[in-house]
Amino acid sequence: MGWCLGLLPNMAFMARNRLNTINSNNPTITILTNMPVTPANGQSKRSSGRSWPVLATLITIIAVAIMVSLGCWQLARMEQKQQRLHSIAQKAAQAPMQVSQALQSFSDVRDIPVSFSAEVDSSRAILLDNQVYQGKPGYAVIVPVRSQEQQFLVNLGWVPAPAQRDQLPDIVMPANVFNMEGVISVPGNNRLISETATQFNTFPLRLQQIDIANLNFQWGTSMPNILVQRIASAPDLTGFTPVWQAVVMPPEKHLGYAIQWFGLALAAVVIFFSVLMRRANNNDNYGSDSRKA
Repeated sequence: MGWCLGLLPNMAFMARNRLNTINSNNPTITILTNMPVTPANGQSKRSSGRSWPVLATLITIIAVAIMVSLGCWQLARMEQKQQRLHSIAQKAAQAPMQVSQALQSFSDVRDIPVSFSAEVDSSRAILLDNQVYQGKPGYAVIVPVRSQEQQFLVNLGWVPAPAQRDQLPDIVMPANVFNMEGVISVPGNNRLISETATQFNTFPLRLQQIDIANLNFQWGTSMPNILVQRIASAPDLTGFTPVWQAVVMPPEKHLGYAIQWFGLALAAVVIFFSVLMRRANNNDNYGSDSRKA
């Protein structure tokens, strides 16, 4: 249909020349031949105006697909957090047990409450960097302990960082033996974090993340991949603040983010069709004006 319309100007030009040769003195024919031929040009403009949504449609589809997928991902994270909180509540109802007993009894030892008497190896203190509490930068103080012939890591708590980066906090380590209650956690390695430590036998050891497999390799130990988070201890540890949270972002926040992404996707669709209808109306009005002319 488009190529046919494109031939109309040429056909009109040929017809005009033919009419001129038949009778150039006939006023009626002269009027006909002098009439402008505009339908093809008008139709071409309308066709070019209607071809614009192709690129806009692709961009809108891609954007909506990305936003919907992000919303679905947030819903999946919300469900994971709900399941985690349910698991924490179930395990918290159990009586605290020894760490060695928990390792033998459960395949997933996360969030299991433990109680034990431990001997602290204060000579190998670790300072976990970039720990913020109440808006203040600091460190999590982590030490190896031994309980019932089982060696593992314990997070004693948070301490504030000195004003100067090249200074380390002055830490008063606990007595060699103390009683403690806590919860088992499993440290995860973030691939986006690059470890800055090159020497692992200079203490206190400042690390960016806890990689127990690497510590076992550096120290020649065989600690399990757990980190016990201290909740309480006897005697009490002055200067160490327990700040660990099993779930940092609650499920409600993930739901809020999901609603935002779905809302943005809906807004993109509404805007796209609104602009499309407006362009179609403008093209129709232009075609109507061309026919009247």
